Amino acid sequence: MKNILLPTDFSENAWNAIIYAITLYKDEACNFYFLHAYDVNDYHDSSKLTPIPAKEALKKALDLANHDLQRLMEILKITYHNPLHVFHSLAENKSLIAAISSEINSKEYECIVIGTQGSTGAYQTLYGSNTIAIMEQIKNCPILAIPSHVAFSGLSEIVLVNGYKNSQKKNDLKYLIKLANETNASIRMLYIDEGSGLSENQKKNKSLLDAHLENVPHSFHSLAHVSVPVGIYCFTESRGSDMIAFINKKHSFFENLLFTHLYRDVGKYALIPVLVLHKKS
Repeated sequence: MKNILLPTDFSENAWNAIIYAITLYKDEACNFYFLHAYDVNDYHDSSKLTPIPAKEALKKALDLANHDLQRLMEILKITYHNPLHVFHSLAENKSLIAAISSEINSKEYECIVIGTQGSTGAYQTLYGSNTIAIMEQIKNCPILAIPSHVAFSGLSEIVLVNGYKNSQKKNDLKYLIKLANETNASIRMLYIDEGSGLSENQKKNKSLLDAHLENVPHSFHSLAHVSVPVGIYCFTESRGSDMIAFINKKHSFFENLLFTHLYRDVGKYALIPVLVLHKKS
């Protein structure tokens, strides 16, 4: 069975991401793990130098988290009953990133599905701080971010944005290829031309991607004289694409910094789910 991790803060956006996930995998046998991370800020008076949460506060927070998780699962079992799906609850007194990291190291997950905003929402951007943090810091599991207004209605086209500057191994594309095959989706490679055209190395990397995707319907496209976020928005909107995918390298601080800005910028334009893959070591 596939294992799917679903962090939740019980917001409407988290609920929408959950519904997207269970609908996406409606024909697959899956374990869905609902993870709620929380902080306890009520400390013993005697622990000011090294703060220790009071036992009563810990128990109260855990009981509340478990209550909300059980209620969530009960609603899902009634409203979205599926004999192929098994629901599990996880309540962790940790930061969200620490809780996710711990969980994905404990078992093999197919992917992490998150909403693009938290319970506080945001006015100027579609992506909340938790979404950005997960995309930046969780490196060893595919991450699928779902905008609050998006309902799953099938996948016909996934746009993989790539500059062809780095060679990709087929394993880097494993989840993307599997997702495309399972949903009968096509993959459209999008290159934003920065003005100098493709170098010989970029042409080689493009050919390598073509070979990796030989068993998936795919095609190559390019846009010029436009910024990356605007180019992505124009391309996906004009075609009615269903998902945007990126591959992030994990070992370069400066490259990760660039991806951080890309995530934040794309969040202003992306109206469809975003899939973040990470290049394997």
